Amino acid sequence: MARLTPIEKHEAPWHLRWFYRVMRKMFGKELTPAKMQMRLPGMIWGTIAMEAGLSRKRRVSLRYSQLAKVRTASRIGCPF
Repeated sequence: MARLTPIEKHEAPWHLRWFYRVMRKMFGKELTPAKMQMRLPGMIWGTIAMEAGLSRKRRVSLRYSQLAKVRTASRIGCPF
């Protein structure tokens, strides 16, 4: 169980509410780790920048990259 409570869409900063819509479109639901990161907007923007940088050159397919991220999150205890 997480020590912090996730931030729902109506509680999120105005400049990050679009992220919930993108997340629901990609995964079909709003993921708890991302809702936890909403507490630190700088972390969200840093994650977006990192993902953009990593996606420029695709050596591994997107499917395997997403699978690795989900497996890593589940191993460190992030509930979905």
